[in-house]
Amino acid sequence: MYVIGITAHEIILNECIAQGIDYDEMYAIIRELLIKYNAGKAFAKRRGIKWLNNVSKKIPYRTQFIDIVAHPENYTKKERRVFAWKVACEMWYSEKSIMVLDHMKMFVEEGEALSHIIDSVYMKGANTKKSDETMQKELFMGHTKYFDVKKDAIVLYGLLIWKYCKRRDKEDKDNGIIDENGNIID
Repeated sequence: MYVIGITAHEIILNECIAQGIDYDEMYAIIRELLIKYNAGKAFAKRRGIKWLNNVSKKIPYRTQFIDIVAHPENYTKKERRVFAWKVACEMWYSEKSIMVLDHMKMFVEEGEALSHIIDSVYMKGANTKKSDETMQKELFMGHTKYFDVKKDAIVLYGLLIWKYCKRRDKEDKDNGIIDENGNIID
């Protein structure tokens, strides 16, 4: 259900505020993750391998991601880049991204376009992704409008992954699967 008279940007911005997340910090964190994912996918294709890391440690990554988004000031840019590369090269990240892209389509009225931008620009791998210029033409948007919408797409993508991670983290803690630091309880 969409609210008439409220833009997708306002909805996304209000959701950030409601979750206690800085819009611009979310953009920076998630943009880095998407860039690393795109580069990792292209690297894997060139090397003829599926992914760099097939043994997942997604639970500690999930807890760390929640903390990075909630407290970005506690992490240096280098620590965030290293984290983004590790996560982007995990097989499970691709699977969760598909789920998030589907959710984006329903979150706001313009969700289809937002999801399409993320999928076309970041999810295909550096050699097969669409350029920003191609996306502008495809979506019939001028330069400024496109980059504003792209930023909203990145933030919404991040918000939905973050909300998913928080929910799963809480479930695993409640069920005694992980401890407070996100480590698996043996």
